[in-house]
Amino acid sequence: MGGPSNEFRGPQPAVLLNLSIPDEGDPEPMAITSIVNLDALIHRADLAAPGEAAEDITALSVMGLEKKGFLYPALRKPDFQRETANWSPEQVADLIGTFARRDLIPAVILWRAGQNVFVIDGAHRLSALIAWVHDDYGDGEASRRFFQNVIPADQNAAADKTRKLVQTSVGSYEDHRLAIDFPTRARADIAERAPRIGWQDIPAQWIRNADHDKAEKSFFRINQGGTKIDPTERKILNARKSATALSTRAILRGGTGHGYWNKFEKPTQDRIEDLGREVHETLFKPDLDLPIKTLDLPMAGQGYGSHVLPFIFDLVSILNDAPLAQSQRKRGVKEEAPSEDGDGSETIKALSKAREMVWRICSVHPSSLGLHPALYFYSPGGVFQPAALLSFAVLFKGWDTDEFKKFTSVRSKFEEFLLAHRGITEAVRKLGSGGRSRPRITAFYRTVLDHIRDGKTPSQAHALLLKNSEFAFMFADMPDGKTSTGKFTRDVKGGAFLRDALPTAPKCPTCGGILHRNGMHTGHKEHRREGGVGSLSNAYMQHPFCNSTFAQ
Repeated sequence: MGGPSNEFRGPQPAVLLNLSIPDEGDPEPMAITSIVNLDALIHRADLAAPGEAAEDITALSVMGLEKKGFLYPALRKPDFQRETANWSPEQVADLIGTFARRDLIPAVILWRAGQNVFVIDGAHRLSALIAWVHDDYGDGEASRRFFQNVIPADQNAAADKTRKLVQTSVGSYEDHRLAIDFPTRARADIAERAPRIGWQDIPAQWIRNADHDKAEKSFFRINQGGTKIDPTERKILNARKSATALSTRAILRGGTGHGYWNKFEKPTQDRIEDLGREVHETLFKPDLDLPIKTLDLPMAGQGYGSHVLPFIFDLVSILNDAPLAQSQRKRGVKEEAPSEDGDGSETIKALSKAREMVWRICSVHPSSLGLHPALYFYSPGGVFQPAALLSFAVLFKGWDTDEFKKFTSVRSKFEEFLLAHRGITEAVRKLGSGGRSRPRITAFYRTVLDHIRDGKTPSQAHALLLKNSEFAFMFADMPDGKTSTGKFTRDVKGGAFLRDALPTAPKCPTCGGILHRNGMHTGHKEHRREGGVGSLSNAYMQHPFCNSTFAQ
């Protein structure tokens, strides 16, 4: 198989496959958390090294992917490469099975620079085979080292599922190695394949006569063709050195994983990682178990899955007025490119703003309103709605302390309104989380608050909104989740719990709003300044903002 020139146009199609091979960046529909994180298996490096002539080889050996093999130590991904975390367990197992059965898989595209061999296209395919060889599907030795032993439960679950699928359909790589010496003890299909596994090839093509710029252009050309990058990921890649992109990466994995910020001074790196970890934990702890059977929900749903990156990116962009967040620009108007953060200071500022807002929404920080996620940000069926949280972030962004005091004064009535019209979050979901819908959503919440501040009851506010053509659609009937089988779906189960549990949740004695485990302080019934003591009889639970602003 001949190598392409620097005008390479993309990988050849896999026309002979018995099992379909998914596109690198456009996986089949799947559960949003059912992805296998293989990001640790090929290290990243700066693509800026001078390119060199590639060896005249047209295929790679799977044995070269072993930890101490001749090939594996040289493999690198460009440092701007998106996370290798887009495939489901079934897709990873299919790729391994396809290779083991000697079906054709698309060639990987390589470029050599110094001692490194960069994977320009095919990182997921190679990583799946490396995962098989190393028995690391996101939970092994390399992954734990890469993620500093912070492996989300969903990542562990996806890894375990993948390993079981591979074991059933193909068998482990180690099983094949052992079958060479002990064929009679091996499973029949493994004993038959084992002698030829080491001779099977992974097709390779090379980008030749190309410098750094041409190699990078090849990467984007390939990944914008048949193997598309998610639009949000493309924005981040194109602005990968901006504070917005770096902050998004830091929050995504809680400061672990690849250090996109590792060119900054060590104290700056540490600060970025600490802030990223704080924001991540505030958004996504405690872990979410489904179906919902507790009101102790994380503010932003599950912190693992393909949906998390766009949400974090939007949140950081909104709070920092980043050019990338301005999706309401007129057609034909060139979008301002975000500037590069040269020393990390802008990234720290961006992360600090994100932390300030998530603290404000629900945390134990004295500024926290302690908004209950189940009421404000989850659908009646218990599904997290990013648009709802982003809209409140926009709403609160310009408020000062007086505005938050005004909100607190009508909060109980506002939450009574939200409880009576739980379908609002479903309407918010239908509008979407994009910049065009956000002003409509925030205008709706402002109007509700204005009516209640004007002395209207929740039911009177509802009647007024129904007469307003701009907002009447927010109260459309919701689907009840009825199925033809008569079985309850996960959302129905979670919805039944929330329907019964939310009205009985404990409330803050100061504002009357619902309390959440992540957003409460222990306050004094008789204030300390008035001689109140620290006894159980003088203690009650409050929102941190209520405790710090109206008490003490």
